[in-house]
This record gives sequence, structure tokens and C-alpha cells, in this order.
Amino acid sequence: MDRIAYNEINAYLISLMAILLLAGVIQAAAPVSAPESRFVWEPGENLTFTWTPENFDGFFYDPENRAGNETLTIRLNKKDRVMTDVVYSTTVGTATARYKPFGKHAVIGFMGKKYLAGYPEGKSDISDISGINPSRLHEILIDDDASYTLIKGGNLTLGQGYVLEIKDLNVTGAEVTLSLKKDGIETNTSTVDAGKNYIYEMQESQVIKVHIDSVFVGKETDSVTIRGIFQVSDYETPVKRDLFGFMEVTKLSGSGITMRNAVDAVDLKPDRNIEILNGIKLKVADSNTLRLHLYYDWYDEKRSHRGASGPNNITAWDGLNYAGFMYDFESGNYSESLVITNMTGRRIPEGGLTYTSYRLRKVPYAITNIKGIKPAGTDELYVTFSLGGNQYAVKSDGLARMLIAHGDTISEKKTLTVDEINFTGETWELGEGYALTAKAVELMSNPRKARLELRRNGVKLDDVWLSSGNAYRYFQPGETGTPKLITYLDTVFESASGRHLIMLRYTRFASDEIIQIKEGDRLGVFNITIVEPERIVLKNRVPIELKAGSSINLFGNLSFFVENSDGLRFYPTNMMGEQVMPEEVIENVAQETPDVTTPAGTSPVAGGSWRIPGFEGVHAITIVVAVYLSVRKI
Repeated sequence: MDRIAYNEINAYLISLMAILLLAGVIQAAAPVSAPESRFVWEPGENLTFTWTPENFDGFFYDPENRAGNETLTIRLNKKDRVMTDVVYSTTVGTATARYKPFGKHAVIGFMGKKYLAGYPEGKSDISDISGINPSRLHEILIDDDASYTLIKGGNLTLGQGYVLEIKDLNVTGAEVTLSLKKDGIETNTSTVDAGKNYIYEMQESQVIKVHIDSVFVGKETDSVTIRGIFQVSDYETPVKRDLFGFMEVTKLSGSGITMRNAVDAVDLKPDRNIEILNGIKLKVADSNTLRLHLYYDWYDEKRSHRGASGPNNITAWDGLNYAGFMYDFESGNYSESLVITNMTGRRIPEGGLTYTSYRLRKVPYAITNIKGIKPAGTDELYVTFSLGGNQYAVKSDGLARMLIAHGDTISEKKTLTVDEINFTGETWELGEGYALTAKAVELMSNPRKARLELRRNGVKLDDVWLSSGNAYRYFQPGETGTPKLITYLDTVFESASGRHLIMLRYTRFASDEIIQIKEGDRLGVFNITIVEPERIVLKNRVPIELKAGSSINLFGNLSFFVENSDGLRFYPTNMMGEQVMPEEVIENVAQETPDVTTPAGTSPVAGGSWRIPGFEGVHAITIVVAVYLSVRKI
């Protein structure tokens, strides 16, 4: 072989090797969301960016009354990575109580929560007090029209420690004696006729109103039916021309509140969480690329998400405009999309809705960004698929649901107490019988250390000392690649009361249960139409009617919520809705997890050449090296 040809083959093989290596890390997902519908700011967006209830689900929004008008606008200086202007505004709206006879009340979204701003004159039956005043707000805790039937001695739990107890019933006189207790202490007793309202006021403010619907004789005991509850907080949230964090109230009127930043500029350095208002925070990606999004820190509370909506007929959602979908903020990769490709009026015909999930490769944050530690013999990649908002780890024999998949927000942390006197500590129940216990700490060492013990159904699996700033990993016997459990020991500290505590973050914990799917399987309203190593595609197998006021389950935790209005307005949500069935089918065949139809030990996703994470690159390199050596030999 002549020298020129030999060099050309060498160059070709080197190029081919580079292409194959790069192919293993390229993300296939591309955005489908309209830029104006996104809650994430990315390069290319306008330097003036606004969040509203239509694109940010942390703001208060009442779909039934179309109430909730919070907005937050920022202006960026991308070159200097600073935020120069921040403007928050909210206006008063009018809402009808869910128990319609209570009439109307003035409502305002403020810092992401629903507040009572007063009562429109002549339009409310909740209180005799009229007038609207956004400077004196009470959070609305309960607005309910459900029916509750209680017997003598029964009680109804309300908000903020209040309990309403049925103290006595008088069927002949059709009246009930009620006792209201707060934190176990009686604060009020009152006798109310059937058809009337029980009212509890505090400091000239309506706090609790309950409608006594009827009192009747039962077969074994008498009972009372309550329908209609309205409760606001007994403490007031005063609003005046003052500071809320670095935001200053600049305008306060009967119609709303406006705030502006009281500092010249806010630094947007990587991995920063900036509290704009109480609970509403701005997250900056830990990346050289400026990327940020607004979120509400619910402090470990479970909360529903809703996708972008509005009058612009939004028909496509991904991780940029629906927080219920998987989104890797640090890299900017997202792995799910939902697109309506065909719709007439309120009807999506068969095949008109497409859901796509892309395989996402992610190295745990605690390893790459904190210490860069990579144990020998492991690839540390968490290769995942998301299905309906639920995340699954890709294993050698199938998909394992991530029971815990903590990210990097402040709320996603776990604090465990250590009892040094009794040589034991608090236990974190991970799920499926697994439990992680903080057994002891060493406060005098540098860095500080914690002893962690992992058990399953009481049987000890692992017992390790871990230094602060390091990640703990547990692999099941014979497992490499994706660990069963990984968590990062963020802090070991002593509280002001003298208790010893540890804080764990970036925790990921995968289920033992393995599911396998193939083309043709049914998943909720969908058929699985494409299964490939890099993506799974689903199309609806039944028509979907977007009826006003309906909540329609698609599969898993993914649903469509349709507002109860003449105009069509709907969005995806992670709250379970009603099952959608074809007319000829009586039995419910929708499933939360795919059918287990592929034998264990074979490809977890039939129809695709699936391999253990990291194997594709090794296999490609092996082929290239073999060809290269053959050419060298020639």
C-alpha cells in the first residue's frame, strides 16, 4: 500500500473514531415550546424577560375565576452577568366562592399565594365588612363546597390548627351546637340553625365561615351535614412602602401592588439561588453559559405543576415551558415533549397527540461539580428516560424508576439528626424497604465525617464513614455503571441546641423493580409506536375530547386540565385526571407503567439495540481499533 493511501486511511479512521466518540454524548432532544411560553431564560432570549401565571406555575392562578395577575419582569446585562432591573406587580381580581351562596370576594396573588384583599360592596355574603384594601391581606386557607356529614362528637379539621367539633345536635329544633378549638384549646362555642352559617370573627376580620346545611335523624345516630367552608388566616400580612428582601414597594393602591429592586444590580454568578420574594427564587445554572429560571421553593411540599397556557393556542410543551417534565438545568438538556399535531375544535383525533421521551445521560452533580471523584471500575453515568414526568434509570436488563431524584434546589435536601448518647440516629426511609441511618458523626476531624448505615428490611447492607464533601454510592452485587443509591454529604454540623446533624443533597435512589417495553405496548391513552436506543415515541390511540371543566389523564401523572369556559384554554398538569377510553371499550386498560412483555435478561426496550450504559462507546472503539490494526498489518 503506498504512503498516500496509508495516510488517507489513517486520517479517515481517526476521524471516524472521533465521530463515534462524540455520538455517544450528543443529545437528541430539540425544543418544541414557543419562546414566549417558556419559564426558562436561555441564550437567544430577549434581555427583558417576563414571568406571568401563563408561563410560571409558582404564581397564584384560579382557572375557574381567571384570577391571578402576578408578573415579574427582569432586565439582564448578559455581558457582565448581572440583573439590573426587577419589577414585580400584582393586581386585585374578583372571585366567586366555591360555595356559590357565599358570593364574591376580592382576591390577589401575592408572592405566589392566594390572599383575601376584601369584599366587593353588596356582592359578598361572607362578611358584613365591605371594601378592598391590598395593604391588609389575609391568606385564603380554605375555599370549599364539598359536603361533610358528621355525628355528635365528630369534628372537622380546618387550617392553622383549628378544629370544628359537633358538640350537640337538636333534631327537633334543627340546630347544632359547635365548638371551635385552636391547638386543642376551645376558642368559641355557638348554636346555629340548619340553613344558617356559623361565623367566627377575630379582630374585626372574618376568619371562618361554615354553612350548616341540614340536621337529620339517622338509623343509628343523628347527624349534621356541612357544606360550604371559607377560612382565611387569623394573622394579617401587612403591605406598606417597605422592603421585602431586596424588593421595595413603590406603588400601593386599591387595585394592586408594585415593587422594584432596591439595589443597583444583582450578580448572576453560576450556581446562585436568589430570593426575589418570600419563596419565589431565581436559580442561575452552574455553568459558564448564563441560564436561569424562576421557581417557588415549597420546602419539600408536594405540589402540582401546570404547563404554559394562554390565549395563543399553545399546543407544544417541553421542559422549558412545563416544569412537570424532566429538565437538566445545568446542561440545558430536557428529555420530554408533548405536541398536538392535529386538532379540530376541542377534539384531538387518533394519532393527533405525540409524546416523545429522549434518553438523557447525566453524571451526578455531586461527582462532577463538587469533587470530581470517580471510583475505578464505574462510569458514574445516570442514563435515564422520563415517562410522563417520572424518571427511570436505564439498567442492563430494563428501566428502574427513580424513587428519589433530588436536584440542586434548596428544598431538595435531607437533614438527619444523630443521637451520640445512644449511638444511633435518625433514619431516612428511602422506599421498597431500604433505609439510610445517620449513626454517628466526628466533629473534630477535618473534614468532618458521618457514619452512614444502609439496611433493607432490617438487614444491614453497608456501613461506612463518609467525609463531608464526598458522595456515597451503593451498588447492588454485580452492579456497575448506575449505582442503586448515591447521595452527597453536604454538611456535618452542631445546631444551636446542641444536636448533631448531617445534611444530604443530590440524592438519587433507583427501584429494584425492572420494567421492559416494546413497540405496540399500550400506555394510558397512547400506543408506543417507536422504541429506539435514543428515544421512545407515543401516539394517542383514542380521540381526546377537551371538554370544558374536564381533567383528562393521558398516562402516569400526565394529564390535560381544561378550564371551564366557552373559549378553549388548557394545559398539561401532573395531577391525575379521569381516564379516557374508546367508546367500544368498557374495561379500563390504561396503565401507569408499561406492559412487562420482554423476558428478563434481554433488551429492556425491544426493537432497539440497547446496551449497558457506556457500552456503545467501548463497542465502537473496539471496531475502529480492530479495523485500524488490520490496516496497519496490511
